Amino acid sequence: MSSLRSPFALGAVAVAAALAACGGGGTTGTGVITPPGSTPAPVPTSTISTQQIVTMALPSSAMGRLNDASFGQIGGFTQQFYSQTLGFAPGAQIMIRNGQGAVPHTLGVVSTTSFDSGAALSASATGGTTIQAGFNTGTVNGGALAGPFTLAAGTYYIGCAFHYASDEMRTVLRVAANASPGPQATPPSPTATAPPDGKGY
Repeated sequence: MSSLRSPFALGAVAVAAALAACGGGGTTGTGVITPPGSTPAPVPTSTISTQQIVTMALPSSAMGRLNDASFGQIGGFTQQFYSQTLGFAPGAQIMIRNGQGAVPHTLGVVSTTSFDSGAALSASATGGTTIQAGFNTGTVNGGALAGPFTLAAGTYYIGCAFHYASDEMRTVLRVAANASPGPQATPPSPTATAPPDGKGY
């Protein structure tokens, strides 16, 4: 009699295990076991992609310069690798990264109409956490990240308070639906100062 119950008992255990696996419980794909009816814990991920970071560096570094057909000479700011105009959608949040190890920079709004004398630029932070007229990150030391900053719709002529006049460290930030970054500068000569992270600035 016990020999007849054994296969039945084993079969019942196998069916119960299969139902448990299909009806809840199991693993999340990360090796974490969750009880039936519970929601698996989210796997931590970075909320800031590389496209949401603006990097600053001297245009004389390997970031280079670009003569933009609409805005003239630009350099020192990028969403990708080399100098370019910047473009984001309104309401986007970005981080500002100083890509140079020992050189401080700022990202400040010079004007909403043109590159002027840069008199509005300062090494002090102004404008809070929204990039709009009157905004300035303040000093961002080498290798540091600042932000997040929210983007208000508009066109902003941007500069670095330390290097706007001396190195023409400037670009244009367009914040509008479907805005995208402009073409990148051609990398300068191989003798340009390389950054600690190997990106060329």
